[in-house]
Amino acid sequence: MSMRTLVNIAVSIVIALGIVFVVRGLAGFIFAVQPPEKPAIPVPVAEESAPQPEKKAEAPAEQAAPAEQKQAEAPAAEQPAAEAPAEQQAAQPPAAEQQTAAAGDPAAGKKVFNKCKACHFADKEKNKVGPYLKGVMGRKAAAVESFKYSEAMKAKGAEGLVWTEENLKAYLAAPKKFVPGNKMAFAGLKKDKDIADVIAYLKSVQ
Repeated sequence: MSMRTLVNIAVSIVIALGIVFVVRGLAGFIFAVQPPEKPAIPVPVAEESAPQPEKKAEAPAEQAAPAEQKQAEAPAAEQPAAEAPAEQQAAQPPAAEQQTAAAGDPAAGKKVFNKCKACHFADKEKNKVGPYLKGVMGRKAAAVESFKYSEAMKAKGAEGLVWTEENLKAYLAAPKKFVPGNKMAFAGLKKDKDIADVIAYLKSVQ
């Protein structure tokens, strides 16, 4: 085979290959499928949603709500009474202590009576500067016959003054005010407890 024949064959192959590539490129361009900008039928896309909390976890809160509502709607009479503040409770002495203070303490009253011993006996019927006070509870004012009372005290006795606990309390607090013009020099006891204690002592030696 001559050289010329070989050249012609090679050229033919190259031309054939070139024609194949050109035809293939034109076919791809002509028959290329362009995707539409918008799909003819819209396809819904599922959106991702946040995970929902489990119902089991919410159950206790839902069950607690009716209980709180019932407690709020309960009548005031069924609600437990609020405790008084600690300061207020401390400021109020117990009832037993209040009764003891009102009744007085005879032993303490005997000590307080030391202020009166210079002028009065309480445990025997004997006068000093003042009349004896034994049996004074319930006794009429100016009733000790062996004692010389002031005219003011005699007048009170004539009016019917009796030494009750209340009258003694007022007299021991302010003798000159309760019986103006009497000759008792003592100014009186300033503390209510001392007065209650002295009265308790006088009652114990009736």
